Amino acid sequence: MDVHSRLVRVVADATSPGEALAAATRVVAEELQAEGCSVYARGGSQTGLELRALFGLRPPPSGTSIAEKALAEAIPETDSALGLVAVPIASLNRGIGAIIAQRTTGVPFTTEEIMRLSGVASQLVPLVETIRFIEAIDAVGLNAGRRLETSAPLPQEGELELRGIAASPGIAIGVAVFRNAFPRAMVRSDTTYRGRALETARARDAFEKTRNDLIKLQADAASDLGEEQALIFGAHLLLLNDPLLTGLLEGGIAGGHSAAISVDDAFEEIVRRLVGVPDPYIQERIEDIEDLRSRILGHLLGAARVPDVDARIVVGPRTTASLLLELKARGAVGIVSELGGATSHGAVLARALGIPAVTGIRELTRQVVAGDLILVDGGAGTVVIRPLAATRAAFERRFRELEAERTEFVRYRDEPARTIDGVEFDLLANIALGTDLDVARENRAYGVGLYRTEFPFIVRDGLPTVDEQVRIYAKAYDAFPTEPIAFRILDLAADKFLPSMGFGASRSAFHGYRSIRVLFDYPHILRDQVQAFAMAARGRPLRILIPMVTSVDDVVRIKRLVAGALAQATPSLSTGNIVYGAMIETAAAVELVADVAREVEFFSIGTNDLIQYTLVVDRDDPRLASERHSYHPAIWRMIRRVVVEAHRSEKSVTVCGEMAAKPDLALALLAMGVDALSVTPRAIPPLKRALARMALEPLRAMRDEILALATEDEVLATLRGCSSETSKT
Repeated sequence: MDVHSRLVRVVADATSPGEALAAATRVVAEELQAEGCSVYARGGSQTGLELRALFGLRPPPSGTSIAEKALAEAIPETDSALGLVAVPIASLNRGIGAIIAQRTTGVPFTTEEIMRLSGVASQLVPLVETIRFIEAIDAVGLNAGRRLETSAPLPQEGELELRGIAASPGIAIGVAVFRNAFPRAMVRSDTTYRGRALETARARDAFEKTRNDLIKLQADAASDLGEEQALIFGAHLLLLNDPLLTGLLEGGIAGGHSAAISVDDAFEEIVRRLVGVPDPYIQERIEDIEDLRSRILGHLLGAARVPDVDARIVVGPRTTASLLLELKARGAVGIVSELGGATSHGAVLARALGIPAVTGIRELTRQVVAGDLILVDGGAGTVVIRPLAATRAAFERRFRELEAERTEFVRYRDEPARTIDGVEFDLLANIALGTDLDVARENRAYGVGLYRTEFPFIVRDGLPTVDEQVRIYAKAYDAFPTEPIAFRILDLAADKFLPSMGFGASRSAFHGYRSIRVLFDYPHILRDQVQAFAMAARGRPLRILIPMVTSVDDVVRIKRLVAGALAQATPSLSTGNIVYGAMIETAAAVELVADVAREVEFFSIGTNDLIQYTLVVDRDDPRLASERHSYHPAIWRMIRRVVVEAHRSEKSVTVCGEMAAKPDLALALLAMGVDALSVTPRAIPPLKRALARMALEPLRAMRDEILALATEDEVLATLRGCSSETSKT
């Protein structure tokens, strides 16, 4: 068992964060054959490091200053005279501690051992932060506050059909489970008190089932996402053992309240303690508290109502990218949420994972009870709660029809991407997770048009090490050893900020602090990533895609940082095989295509963000979400302008936004002169089939006419009319 697996195991077995951290120091010492290991972390004052855990040798008196130096400089610090190495424990932008390993044998720590220790330090971030989180809960005094309102009505009985935004296609049938949004009215209605012993037993049973859920989730995450990502769920487990939480729960039951109301009150008290803490990280972790509350209440109130099906439909406020990654590990079959649009990053990832999703259903959580049977049609944007037998039968027939369609799609996998009139084009894959590579290869993608590198970052509290990133990116070359692969530089955005980002970044896409602007402030993140890119490439062509370009200076500055990062590597890495590309996502980038073309070799149009910023429509706001935005005349004129200017400079243009996956829009993009389309891997076979039945030349002949149209309605009618008329019958 490797060190990462051992750490996951000891954290799962621990009954407190302190015990888990102490066990972790023992594992590290044994793995490195060190005689001592110690962990330092910031205390509640945040003014300096304190010794938090120790195994074997005590660190020397200078241990604290050595740890502080490693943390301040964000690099390992060695002292051969003392026989020790100190490695920082850091989240995105904030040092939170350091780990020290010691030897008295005189054998120095090798570069490989220091890299292994750095990997362990990254894995310990959620554990160290959980200790600080629990300390914050215990440190804040009681806050009586007002009690929860109990007047909200319970969901109605009987079948109910709701309409939302079609975020990810597919049919799903399952029972409702809540994430961060368990209906309060249902909780507060559980007023029956069955006696102290029985209510205590019910609460303990719900806690144990939640613990088992988290252990399984941790194991699934380790299998699907890697051992390095699994410790974040181990940190959740430790919260279940917090004495304050269990004490508040026992007090509520002793006071004559049901298990459900006592659980709800206990968690509410903890949340009340935390909401006033002026620490962005603590505010982020409140979501963990709400998640645990929802899981426990689900077992208390929903278990008796679950129909005879195993599948789960997740109900929550929003569909975030990090939630999707977790649900992928848990095997959820569908998602419905109150917020979000069809081009939000959560929806994009849902499509990549093949999970049907409907977003933008107002007051959804007031309409559903845990355990309700739910039918989800992600393609139509409909959700049916508590369906009648006839409705369920109709859904099951539709499900079988979709399965038959998927079987037919297989026939097109080995065919070239080609229209009915013989025009061939490159069809590439957008990659979000390593598992997408298998699907892309199976569906015969020409290569990777967009590798979204941010998702391995957002499933954990700490940053992945260079070595961990190398293993991730190398899988792309394993899947596509000779085909083009475009790695997008880490693109943190409104719904893709890391859980540990503590610098107060706005969650609004329109405040602009995102993507490369974040990396300019934290160049060590870019340094590690591009070093990992180059190591994974091993001399093969490396295509680096620069997101959120708004000026030529952006591109020049990134290229300079990349060159510096590769020069700093040991041994230094060559820049000779790097090909740069720029994403066109803003009006400024459209204006500067000819100028940017002097600095890059290719362009990729990100239509999701181009639409968002040009039309001023937040991708996550369901009030502004509409598929009609894809037909806006300004967007099409921008796309054509980019193509003309890029081709004038002999540079290629790919479209990697969601527009590329819709047949009528894909055909129009090709008519505008786009060289390649990049879509989610699962969309490749159906898109191939659809375009194989359409003619491109008639639409090319109408290009100027389409560009002269003035309204969304006119563009929509023309494109759909053309694609219908040229389709093979």
